[in-house]
Amino acid sequence: RLEELVRTSGSAVGVVFDPDGETLVIIDDEGRALNHDQALLSLVSLVAEAHPGARIALPVAASREAERIAADAGCEIEWTKMSAAHLMEVANRGGIDFAASQEGGYIWPDFLPAYDAVATLAKLLDLLATTGRRLSSVSRDLPRVHMAHEMVATPWERKGSVMRTTVEQAKDRDVVLVDGVKVLHPDGWALVLPDPEEPLTHVWAEAGSDHGARQLAQEYARRI
Repeated sequence: RLEELVRTSGSAVGVVFDPDGETLVIIDDEGRALNHDQALLSLVSLVAEAHPGARIALPVAASREAERIAADAGCEIEWTKMSAAHLMEVANRGGIDFAASQEGGYIWPDFLPAYDAVATLAKLLDLLATTGRRLSSVSRDLPRVHMAHEMVATPWERKGSVMRTTVEQAKDRDVVLVDGVKVLHPDGWALVLPDPEEPLTHVWAEAGSDHGARQLAQEYARRI
């Protein structure tokens, strides 16, 4: 089946499988290894082009560019918590065509509602065959992603206070409360999320430039 897909797609791609067979690194037909953001957006682009109107599940910290790509094809994004367990739970509910983590794990619910690297290779080849695209062309057309990440030491007993204060300070902005507090800004967003295992609070931010993303992340880190 993989040999047939390679012939049909007419496009060579490479992959490096993680030893557990769940995650992978994707290499395009020009020999460039895609980082996780590029791989996620490439797959979202291909799914949206091949299956207009598809429903895609992504962690709440995924780039807003994924939402834009999906919206252009009439696709819908369902935001999930950051944990792999919740992403798989959402994928298993039905009605989801594709789900992706930000660490190279991808879920194809019509096959298995869990990460599967070999299934991802087969699906990628199938999508390239369906769309007639080359992966290098897809990745070159992607918008740039500008994200930043900060960590702030936070005693366990103060984490609840951090969340409440963040919500109160964002009362004049739209917020997403799927996991932590995601505050939407005109040129991006900031996500404040307590670490489940360490006395830390994570801050992710996205903006129109690397500098803007760093500034936004640092602003929320200073507040904490």
